Amino acid sequence: MGSAAAAEAALDFKRARRRADLREALSALGARSAPLLSYDDVRRRLHAVESPAHHLEDVPLDAIVGSVGRTVDFTREFLPRTDADKARWVGVKVAMTGLTGTPPVELYRIGDAYFVRDGNHRVSVARQLGARFIQAYVTPVHARVPLSADVSPDDLIIAEEHARFLEATALDELRPGADLRVTTAGAFERLLDHISVHRYYMGIDEDREVAYPEAVAHWYDTVYVPVREAIRSGGILRDFRGRTETDLYLWLSEHRGRLERELGFTLPSESIAESLGSGVAAERRGPKERDDLLQQVRGRDEDQRSDGAAIADDLLVALPDLELGIPALDQALVLAGRERARVYALHVAANQDAATGAEVDALRGAAMAAAERAGVELQFAVAVGNPLQELRERAAWVDLLVAPIVVPDAKGWRLAPRHQGLLRRTPCPVLVTVGPVSPLKRALVAYDGGARADEALFVAAYAAAKWHTEVVVATVAETSRGATVILDKARSYLEPYGVRADYVERQGPVAETLVAVADERGCDVILMGSYRYSRWLESLLGGVLERTLRAAGRPVMVL
Repeated sequence: MGSAAAAEAALDFKRARRRADLREALSALGARSAPLLSYDDVRRRLHAVESPAHHLEDVPLDAIVGSVGRTVDFTREFLPRTDADKARWVGVKVAMTGLTGTPPVELYRIGDAYFVRDGNHRVSVARQLGARFIQAYVTPVHARVPLSADVSPDDLIIAEEHARFLEATALDELRPGADLRVTTAGAFERLLDHISVHRYYMGIDEDREVAYPEAVAHWYDTVYVPVREAIRSGGILRDFRGRTETDLYLWLSEHRGRLERELGFTLPSESIAESLGSGVAAERRGPKERDDLLQQVRGRDEDQRSDGAAIADDLLVALPDLELGIPALDQALVLAGRERARVYALHVAANQDAATGAEVDALRGAAMAAAERAGVELQFAVAVGNPLQELRERAAWVDLLVAPIVVPDAKGWRLAPRHQGLLRRTPCPVLVTVGPVSPLKRALVAYDGGARADEALFVAAYAAAKWHTEVVVATVAETSRGATVILDKARSYLEPYGVRADYVERQGPVAETLVAVADERGCDVILMGSYRYSRWLESLLGGVLERTLRAAGRPVMVL
């Protein structure tokens, strides 16, 4: 019986050796095969510390990834690589399948990865027998960077860099639970560079020597976390499979330079992340996103409210010249003050010669002075080319475009084609500055019950909740019954948020009637979110939007 068992074990060893040779042959042909890891090398790289205690447990065999001193004798699957181990292997196989059995193996554990301290042959035989677990005395080994059970040599390099990063920054102590996993080597060196630069500018801003731990925590809280939250809320990782939030943070940070050259502005990484994740146009906010934002500024539950929620973090202002541009900027600064928003001012010149000179310098100086008086962050840029194209390209990265339009007092006035394109194809809402600067104290919502009108109603609800703007909802319908139904829809939307509005129903020419209501009720801004007719008819015949702009005498927000 003993000789038969030994013969069978010898045959099993021969099969295992053939499989090991096949693995090495495939590896030579380019097939990736992770080697067995050296425990001593891993412990040194991670500066891991062994625990004095050990305990008995059942360990998944697939989680055993390395060994102490036997890495050349076995493959990652613990297949024997040399015939010299045959007698030992056969003896262990006979014992494990016989009546005597074998004692538990001894393992080290770092994170979810195990390393054989004693019992390499027992692990090898157990795997060949098809076992899933093996009994082991496990000694925990503590490292700042835990390992996964599928760790590869490349992963080990990254883990080593991660350990060095944590030793240098103590971020795991300053912010327990911080997860800065990456998938490429060299990433942690770049993160250290980010922290060093952040510390340097903190020192300049605060005119003092900033302690390194303070800079680390401040960088994490004010730079990294906002980008991470934007990545999460936008679901951006769905488009970057196999990558981590920190991978994407670094990618976004590095692409800021390219965008700065192309756009002329320095955009915060979190703004870029939000734009990549969900688009910046307000019309892309679904009902749930709108409800979440309104809950934050004036929710049904007190603990849901937040002063930090904002409908617009980044504003773009078109500055064609001093006469039109500065009033538009003043209007943007009113909104930026309410939202604590960043403002990007753009002057588009016809050619390179027109992009420099006294007029542009005067415009830049006036814009910077206005922003300084308002206490608002402003960036000024000059582009050369088609104004519509340049504005639309930058509008894709902001939340609102503020643009002046000259409206002559003429009945047959039509929007110029470039203005039509700006209002109908810009990927974010447009606030058209017509008439004097508005304090945004009383808003008229031109409401017809359509999807775009719902966007205008959402903006009004937000303004009422956060800015204490009074709201008038007006509808101009063909029949009184139709107007009542539309206004009831608006009322059922606003009232749950505690927004009290003045509801007005009228009949007559739509644009002229809306402006008349705005005059009667003292509204200083009009929110328009719908088109009376199809866009094709609007473009061909001129419609509600153009007639409203001609008669408005106050800013009009087009959503």
